[in-house]
Amino acid sequence: MANELASSTSPYLRAHADNPVDWRMWTKGNLAEAARRDVPLLISIGYSTCHWCHVMAHESFEDEAIARVINENFLPIKIDREELPDIDSYYMNALQAMRGQGGWPMTIFATPQGSPFYAGTYFPPAPRGNLPAFTQVLAAVSQSWTERRDEVTEMTARMDRGLADMASAVSDALPAEAASELLSAEELDSAAESLLDSYDPAWGGFGKAPKFPPLMNLMQLLATFVRLGGTTSAREGALALDVVDRLGADGHLEGELVLDCLIAVRSTFARIASGGMRDQVRGGIARYSVDRQWFVPHFEKMLYDNALYLRAAVQWAKVERALNPDSKWLALAEREVTDTANFLTTDMSDGDRFIAALDADSLNADGVLEEGAAYVVTPEEFAEVGEEGLLQLVDSPAAAELSGSVVAAIRIIDWLGMDEVPFDENHPAPWTTSATVAQQESLRHLLGTRPQPARDEKTITEWNSLAITALAEAALYTGASDGSGIGADGGAGVGGSAATGPSAGWGSEAVHFWEAMVARFGTDASFEVRRSFTGDTPGPGQAGLADWAQFITAGIMVRQLPGASVQVSDLRSWSARMFTDFTAEGETLEVFDSMGDEILDVRASDPVDNTVPSGRSAAAEVALLHAEIGVDGGAETDGLSTGGLLDLRDRLLGVYRALAGRAPRGCGHALWQSERALKPVRVATRDAALNSIAARHPGVTLVTGSTGVPGDNGAEVEVPDGAAIVCQGTQCSLPVTTVENLVALLDG
Repeated sequence: MANELASSTSPYLRAHADNPVDWRMWTKGNLAEAARRDVPLLISIGYSTCHWCHVMAHESFEDEAIARVINENFLPIKIDREELPDIDSYYMNALQAMRGQGGWPMTIFATPQGSPFYAGTYFPPAPRGNLPAFTQVLAAVSQSWTERRDEVTEMTARMDRGLADMASAVSDALPAEAASELLSAEELDSAAESLLDSYDPAWGGFGKAPKFPPLMNLMQLLATFVRLGGTTSAREGALALDVVDRLGADGHLEGELVLDCLIAVRSTFARIASGGMRDQVRGGIARYSVDRQWFVPHFEKMLYDNALYLRAAVQWAKVERALNPDSKWLALAEREVTDTANFLTTDMSDGDRFIAALDADSLNADGVLEEGAAYVVTPEEFAEVGEEGLLQLVDSPAAAELSGSVVAAIRIIDWLGMDEVPFDENHPAPWTTSATVAQQESLRHLLGTRPQPARDEKTITEWNSLAITALAEAALYTGASDGSGIGADGGAGVGGSAATGPSAGWGSEAVHFWEAMVARFGTDASFEVRRSFTGDTPGPGQAGLADWAQFITAGIMVRQLPGASVQVSDLRSWSARMFTDFTAEGETLEVFDSMGDEILDVRASDPVDNTVPSGRSAAAEVALLHAEIGVDGGAETDGLSTGGLLDLRDRLLGVYRALAGRAPRGCGHALWQSERALKPVRVATRDAALNSIAARHPGVTLVTGSTGVPGDNGAEVEVPDGAAIVCQGTQCSLPVTTVENLVALLDG
């Protein structure tokens, strides 16, 4: 008989609906039942693509004997961490406080009021190494609950106090003067230098294995490179093209900050783009690399990783285009833009939305779930595909448990570094050759015949919005407003195609996904942003700060696309509501990540940019972009004047002063916004050709159809037809009508 999870909106929870464990959902009624029975809660938290969650479910939660022990002595609750991130965060803090480290599946034992007193992660069905058997843990916790209740009560009281203190620790630790000013150029230079101290010159990225794609830090370094004059130095001839094109080919730093920023970005992107973590057959990237070389991935594919990868690739392409529009680096950057955008719209979409994830595990030839079974290839299979193209199998000790080898394209690294190998119409990029295309088609057919990984079909507002933003930025970069595009082969420069290809639809899809998302939230009086949906059914969680912020940012970016009907009045209303609900004025600006839970009365605030931008740094991007819209009409009612938004932006970002030097890897998105905030530039134009130039320029923050600047008569200064006006704050240029004059203004 199915347990309570059968009616859940979470695919992860529904996968446990047939367990013999009498799983319940996170509700006040279920906690009240635990109190009536006088049993502790067993809270199991995970997510659909969590490999060890699947293992523990199979070993323990499907076992009749273990389930009987759980049902008799506990009230078991299952939580999808992606639907209820605030609950997950609360218990993760408890787990880390008790055990010194965290992870999923998360196993929490708590009082009927939700106060934790024992925690762990994966427990095996029998003792293994230093891990006790799950049945031993269940017996010990049950005994403590019945025989040593006083000790449990004392422990939960201490833990409750500690978690409450932890929730307010960030705000309490911020001196007022540290949070009121934007980081200076010198501080951002120091942050970049500190980040580069952990750079891996041999394989790119930062730190050791396992390696996660440092996408927000790459955007930070690109912005630092532009601010330090990297693109203008190349255009003005201070750096010769042959010197610029060689930078990053061997990965080693030069000892000059401006150059080292570019080298680290290029080397990291090239290693990821040519490795096995990047799907060379269908596009997209996996969650992380098990090894230092980016060869062997943990095969789950998350929407947010791929959305951030696309955003970063677009920023990289802008810089490379400004340096040399005929370079191999630009061709590779545009390949990553094209393949990732197409992967998002084909493999991670569902009609009018993006799904959350693709599982790491799938059925192998024996019908057994195995990590990577849908992706790895045996040498015999690859021999039939053909070995003449770019793709090859890579070997690594990290792949010891896989049933095949990972497909990579590591000869891209050689191609980038070979000055003697030309790149022109007669010598195309190696991924566009007929041999490589044949390899990809054969591999796509081979892998397509296998059982495919499960799809987590729920829609997370934060991640869905991130993907819409990324797709809109890709469309703007490829020239969605003037009908041009970088083409299916990923190159508008030498060796590429100027045909519109599949990129022509990215802009219209971004608009379509955006409008569908807004429609799911209701209309006017009933409008309510939600954390998640499965189909059109909202999940159990309220939208948090990150959901609201990414949603509004997506609206601002989509507003730049042809055919979009995003109203400034709506953006103002949503932004005002977000800042009212999730911030509080005081000596410092207090920021909350969530609205609070009806069971756990804690509103935490974590400023760290981890796998996704923190709520705080995402809100800072809203303030930055919204201020660039520059329309103050309505400020008297919602308080969102341009000046007020700029002040809010600075107060949101000022707190990262403490993190920037010591832990820059943990605030990459905040540092990117801080870089952008030093010199935000918007271009007002309705001319398609000028719009396209502005959208591809690395120094432009926003492209609008109006200036957003009041004239002497109080009315907005209009941008003439066929012209562009470049504004920084309230200082705007005279209208220009040629591409050459616009580029000169932007480079000045």
